[in-house]
Amino acid sequence: VCERLLELTFRALFGFRFLQTDPNWTNFLYEPESDTLYLLDFGAAREFHEEFTGPYLQLLRSAAEGDRAAVADWSVRLGFLTGLESELMTSTHVDSVLALAEPFTAPTATVGAGGADAVYDFGAQTVTGRVRAAIPVMLRERLTPPPAESYSLHRLLSGLFLLCARLRARVPARRLFFAACDEFGAAAR
Repeated sequence: VCERLLELTFRALFGFRFLQTDPNWTNFLYEPESDTLYLLDFGAAREFHEEFTGPYLQLLRSAAEGDRAAVADWSVRLGFLTGLESELMTSTHVDSVLALAEPFTAPTATVGAGGADAVYDFGAQTVTGRVRAAIPVMLRERLTPPPAESYSLHRLLSGLFLLCARLRARVPARRLFFAACDEFGAAAR
């Protein structure tokens, strides 16, 4: 189920650029016989413009690759940062983006055989707590509000991670993310 949710999220955000942003579990129906996930409620759906989704994909890819400098650069391009922030704010923001991308990182954050076969253990993840712990610094040090799109998108991602954690899902998240990069990344460059 969680694998399907991640696939759906990547396809909706980076392919259709139209995403149901309410992480309420009752908005989805899973049909095990056909291994199909149905979206039931489009009340919180919104469009995301390519000017946001393309660079956002590059931001997540940079984070998944552990490239702190690229994360900071893409964060400025997207408007999360101005480039004039304190070292503490920039570092805290980059740490938060790296935490968000943790399921998509190299196999050190995963269990299993490693590489393409590795799975991320959402049941053991601490992403949401780490990002939440950074909020006081971001509130105090932020020079510009984040892009408007990020509020609903990050609410969805947080809810998705919490759902996967509750289900103790073990998902090949890195493989799914980089497949999305391969499929939708050309538009992001």
